[in-house]
Amino acid sequence: MNPSKISQHTSGSSYAAFFGHPGYRRMFAPDRLTLGIFLPLRLYKGDMSVLRGQADLVAEIDRQGFAAVWVRDVPLFDPSFGDAGQVFDPFTYLSYLAARTKKVALATGSAVMSLRHPIDLAKAATTIDQLSGGRLVMGVASGDRPIEFPAYGLEHSARAERFSQALSYVRRLMHPGQLDIDSPLGRFEGAEFLPKPVSASIPLMVTGSSGQSLEWIAEHADGWLTYPNATHTPRGPQHLAEKIRAWRDLIPGGAFRPHMTNEWIDLVDDPDHPRTPLHGGYVLRTGRIGLMALLEEWQVAGVNHAALGIQLSQRPPAEILEELAKEVLPHFPSLEGPPATPNIW
Repeated sequence: MNPSKISQHTSGSSYAAFFGHPGYRRMFAPDRLTLGIFLPLRLYKGDMSVLRGQADLVAEIDRQGFAAVWVRDVPLFDPSFGDAGQVFDPFTYLSYLAARTKKVALATGSAVMSLRHPIDLAKAATTIDQLSGGRLVMGVASGDRPIEFPAYGLEHSARAERFSQALSYVRRLMHPGQLDIDSPLGRFEGAEFLPKPVSASIPLMVTGSSGQSLEWIAEHADGWLTYPNATHTPRGPQHLAEKIRAWRDLIPGGAFRPHMTNEWIDLVDDPDHPRTPLHGGYVLRTGRIGLMALLEEWQVAGVNHAALGIQLSQRPPAEILEELAKEVLPHFPSLEGPPATPNIW
């Protein structure tokens, strides 16, 4: 594909803007779907031992050829709201995983922009991008755990406005040279932000609505990460297709921007086990044939990347990853883009 023939504009960027970005190009291309794995691989229930050996499995995910590994951003574990994510700080952990992997994209799903100052967020992101050779892809969100905002001294009700301000600030920080920035979140003149990303920028994928309109997401997001709707019948992917089409119809110039979705699966050893929703639809129990049918439906719907979480599966993670790599991944292979830049650090 010739990037010069793909339109772009100055807010959210197009495929052309990330044509040299190793992480983006491994995950995304028009009319293609790739596979990633959400961490943790086993659910934290108060015992850190479930995370032992996880980095070895992530290195195996890299060798097996998956497109991405994803980490969540959960500063405070509120048991009444949800799980603890992968427990570790997402950026510190991705730095560690960058040293254990070579090709796999490193993705946040999603960094809570509303809770952190844009300079600190951008500094962590561009550092990981440099350490990984350009493999960072950032899902970003406004945050949905009410307990966290007063803990940071912030108003939960202001998260949407703060999110849009933070996204603009982070983008401006990545511009070359000395900068003058005047934002409600801070201001400075004549200073340079370092390090810069390996490519011109880091992809910023808006999660859900993040308190914004669909028109705003179409204009400002480099891609869109949404929940998948129901996954046990074809009607769910059909609804998802309608949502993706409505978003893409609003993208200025018709530029390609990727859509991502995810599902927590309990992959059983019977390949013919039907797709069965569990826990109110939060988890999908299925055999690999049903999973492949779902992925095909998503691809037809316009999804470009599917992140699978296996932490609630009953089988051992290594066994599930082996089956996915051997039986499913060949049907949805990762993309061959530019290699990660050499690790000279």
